[in-house]
Amino acid sequence: MTERVDALSGEGQASGDVLVVDDFPDTLALYEVVLAEDGHRVRTATNGLDALRKVDEHEPELVLLDVTMPGLDGVQVLRRLRGRRGGGPAVIMLTAARREPHAIEAGLKEGADAYLTKPIDTRELLARVRAALDTFRLKRMLEAQRRDHIAMLVHDLRHPLSSLGLVAELLQAEDMKADERQRIVSQIRTMCSEMTRLVDSVLAASRLEAGVFSVEARPVRVADVLEPTLRVFTPVAARRHVALSFDGAIDTPIRADPQKLRQALDNLVANALKFTPRGGRVRIRVWREDDHVFFEVADTGPGIADEEKETIFDRYRQGSHGRAAGGAGLGLAIARGIAEAHHGTIAVEEGDLGGASFRIALPG
Repeated sequence: MTERVDALSGEGQASGDVLVVDDFPDTLALYEVVLAEDGHRVRTATNGLDALRKVDEHEPELVLLDVTMPGLDGVQVLRRLRGRRGGGPAVIMLTAARREPHAIEAGLKEGADAYLTKPIDTRELLARVRAALDTFRLKRMLEAQRRDHIAMLVHDLRHPLSSLGLVAELLQAEDMKADERQRIVSQIRTMCSEMTRLVDSVLAASRLEAGVFSVEARPVRVADVLEPTLRVFTPVAARRHVALSFDGAIDTPIRADPQKLRQALDNLVANALKFTPRGGRVRIRVWREDDHVFFEVADTGPGIADEEKETIFDRYRQGSHGRAAGGAGLGLAIARGIAEAHHGTIAVEEGDLGGASFRIALPG
């Protein structure tokens, strides 16, 4: 993540926008001073109606809401806030005396995020407010990243779909020669394969995130994994004027889930072809060393910046420049998930071809 909230370390915390609601002036003043000294922007309200009015004026990030107040009590205020469009303020924390467990339970059912029991230690108050704001901001940042990557995925799918429409129109030409028709059919198949790969990537990412991703390893040969990959990507490389080669023993025995491992290698090869310029080279290499089998995809592209090597495999992660920029941001994360599901590892280094070298090591 390129922008983390400073407060995650507990120091240099970014200030929060806080509304404190309590009908006791001394308590209100104490909370205001403590939170303001910690860098937060603090407003106060002495009753429920005043609190709702101030939320209408400007919705805070966090509301510290007393349960027991005359007139409109804290639970009623909470219910109205959660009924607002978008669910109201991001974080609502209740404050209540220990003798009010039923009010606390009612508040939690109405959507409160947490509660503090009075008298509240000021250190606990600061820690809980910081933690709640950190969690909210981190969640908001992740949701923004997800939206961005979904938009990029849709963009990636739109291109082959648009191309399919164009080539379909060409197929309608009555005077088309047989070899031209065959070439267009081949293009359609390639574009369908690309869309299938993108959809499979989304499904794999969802399973990884849900913790239900699994592999069914069995004895196979390297050929079972790589021959389909080479068959699909060799014409793609040729159209891009990139030389795609294989180095190693194609009959090397391994224990793996061939479909899942192929998906990981497909992602690595697609990534290499994407960033290798015309006239460049992509090499797939396989070898056995000690008790592991290594799969390497090396290229003559721009390589990976040192500061991005530690994070390039993170899910939905994109670098700010170079090899890590662009695309849906899922392929490398999925490759890592598949390698780890095989009890293996994946790493990236500067390769002997001058670009990047992605290497999967599986127990063999």
